[in-house]
Amino acid sequence: MSFRALGRYAFIQAKLRTRIGLMLDDQQIEQLMRSQTLEELLHALQQTPYAPLMEIYDQSGDVQRLEAWLFARNVSLHQDVTELLSGVHSDAVAALTRKLEVENLKSVLRLWFSNTVKHQNIDYRFGYLYQQPIVGDIDWTQIVNAQQYEEIVTALTGTLYEETIRQFTLQQITTDGLFFLETALDRTWMHQLRNVVLHLNREDRDLALSVLDRDVDLKNSINLVRFGWMYQLEEDQLRTLMLEGGSLQQTREFEQYLKSPIAKRSPQQLVAKRFPDLAKQLKEMDKATPEEQTRAVQQYLFTIRRRSFQVMLRGNPFTFGIILAYFFLEERQDALIRTLINGIHYGWSTETIREFVI
Repeated sequence: MSFRALGRYAFIQAKLRTRIGLMLDDQQIEQLMRSQTLEELLHALQQTPYAPLMEIYDQSGDVQRLEAWLFARNVSLHQDVTELLSGVHSDAVAALTRKLEVENLKSVLRLWFSNTVKHQNIDYRFGYLYQQPIVGDIDWTQIVNAQQYEEIVTALTGTLYEETIRQFTLQQITTDGLFFLETALDRTWMHQLRNVVLHLNREDRDLALSVLDRDVDLKNSINLVRFGWMYQLEEDQLRTLMLEGGSLQQTREFEQYLKSPIAKRSPQQLVAKRFPDLAKQLKEMDKATPEEQTRAVQQYLFTIRRRSFQVMLRGNPFTFGIILAYFFLEERQDALIRTLINGIHYGWSTETIREFVI
């Protein structure tokens, strides 16, 4: 690695380490978990980067505005890191940021679907969505107000998502809903991200690809259990949900799982070779509901993901890994805050909230 590259990473590391130092520690998280009301939760966040949530709630009493602020904050953090970098490293962070752009696009498409297909009033809901550019130049208002599906295609012409959007029709979406379009957008984002990462230097490329491959295997495993077992999708539909990369799709267990009769698909057999502890846990949960077992799979696999990023954070600081670890920590922290806000708002017990905190 060149001295120029080392200097860049040293600067980035200092910036991100400072931000990581401001994140919630275990003691603060435990205090937040004991909050009984939203006011108590938000007060406990006053000396953290989430302090603005209190003012927003005091002004509006609106939980959805809190979620909107969390999303906007996440976008801003990604864009800040993009601006700290240059060249292919900046491109790689922008490609990572497209995950947020895809999530926003899916939210806007859901509003359009509610308005155009279900004929529901969406006026109040659009105000909660992020309406500024995230990575590309997308007119969110044009999409949500489209009267015809072709208008959405026009709005996304020239963007990363044009080809994907063109593969669907209004009739397909009316019949099947948005699920398969949304998963196609996820695959489009992942494909583009992998292509950008290939242009990084060898050390950064290998590290980033290893992270992406691991995350893809975890996400595909979760989707196989959730949609192949709990929701019982057919083999051909299940294959279309698989994200590019990883090694799971080349295994015998993967093919056996897909080709088994739906009623005989076994999450235990799917994960037994790679995650024997998880398979043992599922065996002990044989009387649990499919929802409970699916949640157990998700929690176990995301725990593995968290540990791997923690190891990365303690590793060589002069690689792209510090950026990946930083984004993971921010994502996890935001998810925690969002879960607490919604859990307290909807009256979940502390035990239930803990089950959803990964």
